[in-house]
Amino acid sequence: MSDPFDIPSRKAVRRKPFRPRCKACRTNRHVVPIVYSVEIDETLLEREQAGEIKIGGNARSVDAPNWHCTCCGARWLR
Repeated sequence: MSDPFDIPSRKAVRRKPFRPRCKACRTNRHVVPIVYSVEIDETLLEREQAGEIKIGGNARSVDAPNWHCTCCGARWLR
């Protein structure tokens, strides 16, 4: 018997991950998240070469950007 209160959230059924629009290009096709990590392993490098993420370095400050546009090179904080 299924639980009547087990309702999936909207985040669980979202088809695509959220990507904001680039402020210069006005599109979100080329926008990727910037990943800050102390340990950069081969999986992160492979994902960067595939164009899924951008490696930002090992330390993240408060006002560091977290989105990158691969088309125009703009970076911004959401």
